[in-house]
Amino acid sequence: MSKLNPRGGNIILKLLETDEMMVGNIIIPDVGNEKALMAEIIAVSDVYNYHRGESVQTNLKVGQKAVLPPMGAQRIKIDNVEYLITTQENVLSIIED
Repeated sequence: MSKLNPRGGNIILKLLETDEMMVGNIIIPDVGNEKALMAEIIAVSDVYNYHRGESVQTNLKVGQKAVLPPMGAQRIKIDNVEYLITTQENVLSIIED
């Protein structure tokens, strides 16, 4: 299996399954509605602050569930698993259980 390592303030997330509506035995995909993406953070990099010349730690942690805008991440598929790569600033919210 390949290992993804985020760089330069990016995070890597694993897309969570979303529910599809079923009518009888017919699955109706949710195609037309742009919704925020929900994903689990699987890797986080520190942010380099060029003004101070040092790395700044982030408050995001591996295992947290995050909400992203629908077009706010690069999608990549490795070993039939879909991952998202985005900057930490694109995280709209953290879902707390």
